[in-house]
Amino acid sequence: MSTPWVATTDGLHAIGEPASAEFSGHEVNALTRAGDAWWALVDRHELWRHTGDSWQEVAADRDLRLNCLSAHGDDVLVGTSEARLFRLAADRLEPVKTFDDLPDRSEWFTPWGGPPDVRSIARSGAALFANVHVGGIMRSDDDGTTWRQTIEVGSDVHEVIASDGVIAAATAWGLALSNDLGEGWEFTEEGLHASYARAITIAGDVIVMSSSTGPRGGRAALYRRPLSGGAFEKLEKGLPDFFPDNIDTGCIASAEGRVAFATDDGKVFLSEDQGGSWAQVADGLGSARAVAFA
Repeated sequence: MSTPWVATTDGLHAIGEPASAEFSGHEVNALTRAGDAWWALVDRHELWRHTGDSWQEVAADRDLRLNCLSAHGDDVLVGTSEARLFRLAADRLEPVKTFDDLPDRSEWFTPWGGPPDVRSIARSGAALFANVHVGGIMRSDDDGTTWRQTIEVGSDVHEVIASDGVIAAATAWGLALSNDLGEGWEFTEEGLHASYARAITIAGDVIVMSSSTGPRGGRAALYRRPLSGGAFEKLEKGLPDFFPDNIDTGCIASAEGRVAFATDDGKVFLSEDQGGSWAQVADGLGSARAVAFA
């Protein structure tokens, strides 16, 4: 049975029996698995890989903040501050120059006036999707040789995911869903108490997504709806009515019908039935940064 791993501001934690922890005292700010290898971003500047019995640092960038990553075999992409994208080449992170040269970059922004970020990355077959915050979603059909924008900048996308050809995004306007690799998008907030969505996963035939009243959190909750359509249903069995802080980008994951999410105050919740009911399985961890299943 798949085990949830939670990356936090105080290390990486396996949730289950036996529980274990790595990188104590360090922030693990992103986590993914490709085949037998785990990949993690540590302390915002280091890329680490786990194979066999140990973790090893494989590359670093001390100038930019490393935000998110995607791994497919040995092809590893890292999204960073200043809305840049890098690819692992031996022991170096090399810039994806075609991403740097996108003509749309002048339209990207942040509400607070700082430079935008690459916030999440997804892959569907040969297609790559990079979520810029705030800048929409960029798509490449040729392994990063060329890129183009697939959704409006003002959609304010917080996470993009891909599953069996379906591309889904948590946005400031609710769910954005595409069944044609981003050529067209359907937006919906039906059933949500508030449209500001921050984290998302696809668990079999359902979408599980978080929403709140805004970027500072407040009345955050978890919802699900069938992948085929319909209104969102608020998930309540085993959960509090609302969470004070956002359930953030990357902090919901699913595998084999199980769904797990982690919170800013160090709690972890697990569902065995695609989000229908929940049990709290951990507390007292650092603030959540990412969740993934072994």
